[in-house]
This record gives sequence, structure tokens and C-alpha cells, in this order.
Amino acid sequence: MISTALLLFLSVTSVLFPRTGAFVTPLHSSSKTQQYSVLHAHSGKDWDLNVAIVGAGPSGLLLAHKLLQSNVPVANIDVFESRSDPRDLQKQQGSRAYALGLGIRGRSAIRTVDEELWAAVKKRGFECERFRLHFSQKLNVKLRDREDGVEPSVLIYQTDLCSGLLDELETRSLDKPQCTVKVHYETFIKEVDLANAIMETKEQKKGPYDLIVGCDGANSIVRGALNKYSPPNTFQFTQRRLLPGCFKVARCEKMPPLLDQNSVALVLPESKALGVTAFVEPTVEGGCCILFAGKLNDASKSEEGGEEQTGDDFNSLLFPDPNVNDGDIRSDAALTAEMIFEQFPLLDGTPGMDDAVNQLLKQRTSVADSVKCNIYNSPSTIAPTALCGDAAHATGGVSGQGCNSALIDAAVLVDCLNENYHPLENDENNALTKKALLHQSLQSYSNKQVPEGLALYDLSFGNDGKTLPIFRNLRATFSNAIDTLFGGRLGIGKKPLRTLLASSLDSFTEIRRDRQKYFVDEFPTDEEFGNQL
Repeated sequence: MISTALLLFLSVTSVLFPRTGAFVTPLHSSSKTQQYSVLHAHSGKDWDLNVAIVGAGPSGLLLAHKLLQSNVPVANIDVFESRSDPRDLQKQQGSRAYALGLGIRGRSAIRTVDEELWAAVKKRGFECERFRLHFSQKLNVKLRDREDGVEPSVLIYQTDLCSGLLDELETRSLDKPQCTVKVHYETFIKEVDLANAIMETKEQKKGPYDLIVGCDGANSIVRGALNKYSPPNTFQFTQRRLLPGCFKVARCEKMPPLLDQNSVALVLPESKALGVTAFVEPTVEGGCCILFAGKLNDASKSEEGGEEQTGDDFNSLLFPDPNVNDGDIRSDAALTAEMIFEQFPLLDGTPGMDDAVNQLLKQRTSVADSVKCNIYNSPSTIAPTALCGDAAHATGGVSGQGCNSALIDAAVLVDCLNENYHPLENDENNALTKKALLHQSLQSYSNKQVPEGLALYDLSFGNDGKTLPIFRNLRATFSNAIDTLFGGRLGIGKKPLRTLLASSLDSFTEIRRDRQKYFVDEFPTDEEFGNQL
């Protein structure tokens, strides 16, 4: 019952632990395409790269920053984004994005550009390392607190994170007149032609591009193109919906007065069979984000009486089928507010809660996806193409490391270009050599990040339906309980997995191998990955 919601939230706690800001910069231009510099003449530089990035989320924008800063010769960067400019406040109203948690991994990735970029991002978020689990109005447990000498995670809305990255990209590209950077907002990509390296929008075809990078999320159109254009049995992926789990998000102007104003809180409902939990995150300027997680209601099933009926009613009210038309899913705001306060009395008295309820009722129910790919780069027979973040490896918020790992992908990809893209001035076959060097760079990126993505997938979903032998299972359960209770304090146990993911720079691969006792299947060795990739 409540386990589905707890799984999503305890996953989101790491995401959101390592978390949020509400400051948004003004819209700088009415143009949907932000052009930040004027391209100077190529001067016959055949080695200069024309790059297309699909997705102007955190990883896509950090990738643009890294390319602009790098020693790789880049003449043009086009970033395509179907959504509106995050700095357009009017169009961002009703956004359902929850607060992201930038932990040590995300911070480190942004700092590979420089400390100033991290400072520009950090000021838009809220530093927080505290976490409380509320079983009831009176009973709660502190699961995490700030540690001396440890830099806290930053909670930040995706719109605020992207606004900070965009403002800096705009300013910095003025100092790089040799490279044009354009971010095309409200631009939907109809097709990615990897045979000819062409991007087709509703209005035009653009290209050819030397390098195409998909930072476009779990439903990536670039990944679909890789699947379409790659030779048989080369590129493979699986994608699945994490049903019946679902969620909705509301933003409030102030934190609930009955909760710690500086702590993330996971609040369990009064009816424990409800299957819905509330995850409350403090944001800048005293605001908060409330994420309600539950399960999709099955209209074909009905339980009679007691808490089961209450759960069905609440779930159907808050989480209607996302496939139903907008006009058919409006619920009564007063009834919804009454049921929220009845089940979550700690939210009572929250300023702006009426508006928050309206936000919830206007949103479609969100259902997360998981994605797993065998490689993150294109074969040499088609245009050089790579995948980053959820386009390559999505865990649907379960790991709490989605944004952090996506930012790392962007940083590693450019590092691989720096290491491998070294054209020779006197090479007569520059077109072929250029393509070969790019494929070599992307293969290096895939070799580094595929093991990381698969390790994070395992750490997020465990044995994914498989069962450990009974004694190993008991041992694993006992070890997890000890880790949760003591977390390595007094020399007892170790840091819980999600704390380790959020506060350590140990590779996901190292963590996965160190926790082999919890898994049925052996994790591949470096040699096995080398043969596979």
C-alpha cells in the first residue's frame, strides 16, 4: 500500500536531498531563440565543429558551457528545447517540476567549468542537509542532519537551475566571438536524421551537424533515432513505466508552520493504508515544494469500507488517469483540501495552500519511466551521436541522482572530446578523419559512462524482481537496518546507500561492486565491459 509512495519518496529524498530555489531572472528577450554571439568568419577551419544539443535542461546547458570553455574547436552550438524559456515567468506558471537536489556529484560537475558558475547556481537554491520522517503529528525521527565540514546539498527548481546556467551562458559567450551559441525555445524536433546529420523542426531543416547529443530525457527523440539508424544488434535499450507509482507537485509561498522550516520532511498519512505520502522541501525566500506521491487509481477495482475506501477515494481524487482529457479530470478544490488536511494535519495552516490545491488539480498525473541502454554512442556508420542523462539511463527518481548523474555525463563527454579530438593540420582526408576522431571520442565516453549508468540502475532497483537465497536475504535485510539506524556512527554499520550516493564521489561502479552481497547477479568486470563495448 504505502510502500510504493515510500519508494518514490525515499528515492526522491536523495535527489532532493542533494535540493531548491525560487528566484527567477527576468526574461531577457521576447525572441524564442536566444543568440548570444555573432559568428565570425570560419577562415577555412574545416576542423571546427557544428554541434546540435537536443534538450536545454541542466545537462544540455552544462554541455554548452563545457564546449564553450574547452580546447575543442567549436564554431556553432544549437540547443533545441520544446519548452519555453525558463526565465519567462508567465509561461512557467503551473510548472510541476519538483525541487532537484544538487549533491556533491552535481556540484563537482558544474565546478569543472569554474567556481563562478557554481556560485551563480548556488545562490538560486536553498542549502539543506536535514531530513525528518514524520510518522504522525507527534512522532518523528531525524534521519539526517548537517555535518561539520561537509558542504550541504542545494535544493533548486529546474527552472531556477536552468535560468542560472542560461544567464551565465549568455554573458560568457560574449567573450567567445569565434563560437555562436543559440538556444531555440519552443522548438519541437520532428525527426533526427542520423544518416545525414539533419535536425528537422516544424519550420525547417537544420544541419548538417558534426556532432549530435541527446539530453532530451526519458522519452528521447535522439535515442529513437539511434535505434532507427543503427545497424541491427548494435544499439539496444529498454524503457518501462514505473507503475502504479505516480506523483504531483505544488509550490507554496511559505513552509508549513508545523514543520521544521529548515528541514526536508517526509510526512506519512494518518491512514497508513492510503498509499500516498507528502514530501516537503524548503526553498529560497521561505517557500516550499510539496510532492505528493501515490498510486494510480484502478477504476475497475473498488474496496468497501474503512481505510481501503478512503485510499481509493483520495487516490482517484488526486491522481486521476493521466490519459483522461483535461476537462474530465477536474476535482472539487474544497473536498481535495479537506482530504489533504485530514490525512496530513501537519500541512494545516500552510500559507498559499488554496493555490497549491488548485495547482494539483490542474496538473496531469505524472508517471516516471526507467531507461537502460547498452551503449551511449552511435556506431561509426552514422553521424557521431551521444546520449546524456535520462536519455541514456533513467531511474525515474528512485536513485535521487538523476540530475547529478546527467551533469556528470555532460562533463565527461567534453573531457573525452578534449582527450581524443586532435586533428592534424596537414591531413588531406579531413572530413573522414574528423568523423573518425569524433566517433573515437564518443566511444571513450560510452566506455566510461555505460558502467556507471548500469551500476546506478542496479543500485536504484535492486534485484528488480529476482530473489536472494533466504539466508543472504535475511543478512542483507539486517545489514540495511543497521546502516539505517547507525549510519556508521560509533563504528557500527555503514552510511545508508542513498546517503552514500548523495554525499560521496565514489563511482557508482565501485559502490555497486562493494554491495555485491545484496544482489543476485554479479556485476560485470572491467574486462567484460571492455569486450561488450
